[in-house]
Amino acid sequence: MSRRPPTFLQKHFDGPGGIFALLPIAVPMFLSSMFDMLMMFVDRLFLARVGVVHQAATMTGGITNWMVVSFFVGIVSYSSALTAQYYGAGQRNNCIVIFRQAMAVALASYPLVLLVDYLVSLSPVFSMHSALEQMLEKRYFWYMAFGSVVSLVRFAFASFFTGIGRTKILLYANIAAVLVNVAANWVLIFGHFGFPALGLDGAAIGTILSNIVNMLVLVLVFRGSRLWKLWDRPQSRFLQMDKLWKLLRYGLPQGGENVLGLCCFVLLVSSFHSYGDDMAAATTIVFNWDGFSFHPLLGIQIAVSTLVGQSMGKNAPATAQRAAHSGFKVAIAYAVFMIFVFLTFTTQMVGVFTPDVPGIEYSEVRFYARPMLKLAGLYLLTDAVLITSVGVMRGAGDTFWCMMVHLCNQLVITVVICTCVYCWKLPPLVVWIIFVICGMLSSATLFARYKFGSWRTLRIIEEKRS
Repeated sequence: MSRRPPTFLQKHFDGPGGIFALLPIAVPMFLSSMFDMLMMFVDRLFLARVGVVHQAATMTGGITNWMVVSFFVGIVSYSSALTAQYYGAGQRNNCIVIFRQAMAVALASYPLVLLVDYLVSLSPVFSMHSALEQMLEKRYFWYMAFGSVVSLVRFAFASFFTGIGRTKILLYANIAAVLVNVAANWVLIFGHFGFPALGLDGAAIGTILSNIVNMLVLVLVFRGSRLWKLWDRPQSRFLQMDKLWKLLRYGLPQGGENVLGLCCFVLLVSSFHSYGDDMAAATTIVFNWDGFSFHPLLGIQIAVSTLVGQSMGKNAPATAQRAAHSGFKVAIAYAVFMIFVFLTFTTQMVGVFTPDVPGIEYSEVRFYARPMLKLAGLYLLTDAVLITSVGVMRGAGDTFWCMMVHLCNQLVITVVICTCVYCWKLPPLVVWIIFVICGMLSSATLFARYKFGSWRTLRIIEEKRS
């Protein structure tokens, strides 16, 4: 008797690794990532009412600090994949052990972050910008530097909850953080309820306050839940060198990928900012919307990484493969929708950041930003493929080669763009077209690593002892 072919729901949605298994993890992470980006979005939206240079300074200052922090965040965040694998393998006590190693790395990283930030502040990273922009972005840079300990600790807690698939908790924490961010920015940037109008300083303080609230929600939920009590072994040492080494071994490539990629990104942004304040503002507007659409893809990536990690922990590579396919389907569907939005509502999206404010002229900014935003929509589809491919490989433990491929791509793109800007002195819109094409080509190389790599055969955790 012949078997019936699977229905559409059975083929794509039902069962282990299907879309229905992915969505409960992906949707909260998708929304959490969107709320995370919304905080930066609100900063720049409010600062657009202050001055053209102010919103550009928050981008370059913030990204430059994140370039330093992201290395350590990459290590801490890899505890999510390890937690997922131990959770899938039924080794609940090791989930708590990995969390402790991540917390140790987070706390030990803070002095190193401040040291590297100091060295970066002495470098010529901002030197190609106008005098006003340099002054503002350095101020914002140092605010974010001193507040980075909050982000490091927050990622340790968030990675634990992500690894065990309880991503709704992160969503609630992000909602609370956004509410605090909007209120604090409105009060501190413009000076309401008797507070002085602090402008850029108010935006930085509001961001730090919102991160503190986010962290406190995660800490309170963690301490209030019974998981750590049920899974913990009180007699175990806080630092366990075998687990710490495992976190460093697989987390260092992820941290390296983060920081080297962001180094290249900072150079790219600085290259476009060298065309002047109007182009700097236009670039910031485009990357605001690009980031707003890109961050939800990171939520999908984390969900895919979690589901793949749990499947590999159960020694079920076929389920991991199906989870990867589900991730591609969801990410591509989202990217197609965002392309439609970018191409249809370009004028309105640029207009949000270029208000008609007396004394501030935005006509030149709009001239650059509109075509740049339309072109940015074109590479969202390839971004969806890239982000999902990386999520699958990270979940399985293929972090080193993922880093190498990504780094080579970023170096090539940076060299090409810097050559176009500083040597050939091409018009900014021509350089942007080249940047978009390079970004689309780089996605193909990471997809090839996913397609032909050895991630399906990797085993990065020890088997459970009987």
